[in-house]
Amino acid sequence: QEGRPLLQYDLDLLPAFRSVSSAEREWFNHLEAEVYLPIYSKREWIGMLALGAKISGNRYSEEDLVTLSALAGQTAVALDNARLVENLVVPNTELRQAYRALDKANRDLERLDQTKSDFISIASHELRTPLTTIIGYTEMLLEDQELPPSVHPMLKSISKGTRRLHEIMDSMFDIAQIDTRTLQLHVTPVDTGSLIKEVSDGLEKSVKERKQTLTISIPSLPLAKADPNLLKKLFQHLLTNAIKFTPNNGKITIGARTLPTRSAELPHGGVEIVVSDTGVGVDPASQDIIFSKFYQPGDLSKHSTSKTRFKGSGAGLGLALSKGIVEAHGGRIWVESKGYDEVNFPGSKFHVVLPLSNSKNGEETKLGTEVKVQVA
Repeated sequence: QEGRPLLQYDLDLLPAFRSVSSAEREWFNHLEAEVYLPIYSKREWIGMLALGAKISGNRYSEEDLVTLSALAGQTAVALDNARLVENLVVPNTELRQAYRALDKANRDLERLDQTKSDFISIASHELRTPLTTIIGYTEMLLEDQELPPSVHPMLKSISKGTRRLHEIMDSMFDIAQIDTRTLQLHVTPVDTGSLIKEVSDGLEKSVKERKQTLTISIPSLPLAKADPNLLKKLFQHLLTNAIKFTPNNGKITIGARTLPTRSAELPHGGVEIVVSDTGVGVDPASQDIIFSKFYQPGDLSKHSTSKTRFKGSGAGLGLALSKGIVEAHGGRIWVESKGYDEVNFPGSKFHVVLPLSNSKNGEETKLGTEVKVQVA
């Protein structure tokens, strides 16, 4: 209905397709396809392209889906032209003009996005060095016991503000690396449960200040081959986001499960982590765009910078960086929510799926620590 490509992976995993009947699932399975592309003509569904797995065994990337969607669109055009041979010249002329206009718009958007990425890269490089210097000298002054006592609160405020700015610069630098596809992963076996517990410990003060309840219930998961520092950033952003957009006395829950092998998407299985909250939720129309760089919900004229204050905004990089980190590991991230409501608080669920790698020489899969914690 939305005119988007449908992956067999999505059909098997996403809750949105749980209502699909067994007969329909059997029909799709009989096709032995990996991706389905609807063909629309004048907003009317007239057919479907079904493609099997890639010869290489790799999954279909976003670029592949864009190309295949364009192919489906061109197929619709071809069918229209076959039906309307008598009026072939006029539609084709209009189509070429539309393609030229679309191509120009795409090139303009690419240049604009590249300019934005270049600015982020330059700004993060140029600002990190002086910020590091300020942090270093501030720490030295804080350790100086000969300074008047009245100076130390001011130095602590300078140190806190500078470190916050340094965090933003680090996020900008990571985003620039993701945009240029130069983000390097230092992969090691990671105990996901213990890592999430470590991140939550660092946010315990914020949870208690907001009088929220954070519950972590993670079973023993297979160790994931991932970059632990990047995963810490990922769950730091997701938990901070949950704290910010959940009212005082609200609840935040982190759960996880092991996923079985699923075609080309998860050839060796995976782990799914879900961060749930009882917050304001996410409008269905915004559930894709919230992962874009610099996206800000609500009225920007009421922007209030804060890491954990209710609905306090940040730089708009957290979810974009989270998406980049997950996809750099070959995984997926998405959000489920009934909508945005500051009265009834429908809440939201952020899903993170990370693939597992194949065990070498029949080596037994190692499991991480079971984590059951409640912070209130």
